[in-house]
Amino acid sequence: MQTQPDDMLKPSAPPITMVPLYDYAPTATTGPIPKKKPKPCLKVICCILLIIIVLITVFLFFTLYLFKKREVQITANNASLEDLSFTITPITLNLVLGITIGIKNPNYAGFNYESTNTTILYHGHQAGVSPMQAGTVKARSSKTIHNTIYIMATTIINSPFLLPEMIAGKLPLSSITSMVGKVVLFNNIKIHATVDTSCDIVVDLQSRTMTSSCNGKVKIS
Repeated sequence: MQTQPDDMLKPSAPPITMVPLYDYAPTATTGPIPKKKPKPCLKVICCILLIIIVLITVFLFFTLYLFKKREVQITANNASLEDLSFTITPITLNLVLGITIGIKNPNYAGFNYESTNTTILYHGHQAGVSPMQAGTVKARSSKTIHNTIYIMATTIINSPFLLPEMIAGKLPLSSITSMVGKVVLFNNIKIHATVDTSCDIVVDLQSRTMTSSCNGKVKIS
């Protein structure tokens, strides 16, 4: 018998199967990682902090801006001659003056002033009085108050200065007005104010004109 070569008698080696080091095949448990839901207590804390911040902001706004005391201001203060007639023999004098006061209220509430009087003085003695009714200067607005005062010679006829000054043609007078009022914010905060005005007046009897120098001041309490 013929013998076959040794390499023909050896069985062939089985094929080598390559096994991957990592298996990426999805399994039954593989899937998207679930996101953690925020805790409810964290939301509550954030809402409370936000409300507190808003309340503090509103409080500071009202305290520093709306509730701030603002001084009532005098925007106009002058006197005018409205009527004049006189004689020297016998002494008669019919004099009508007008006093104008302008008030500005920068507050966020109305300025309520009480009724008062405008008084005209002649050498320190009362020569005429005119009442001024109570009123209101609206919030963040201005108001002009006009008052008319009638002066009759019968009120100053006994003054030793009257006849010489009428002959000279110059009649010195002065006016005084004091207004008391208050600003009430939200029925709680009260700002008391006193408005004092005065005018030095000189009436020229010959030219039938007058000059005046007025001053005003406001006291806040």
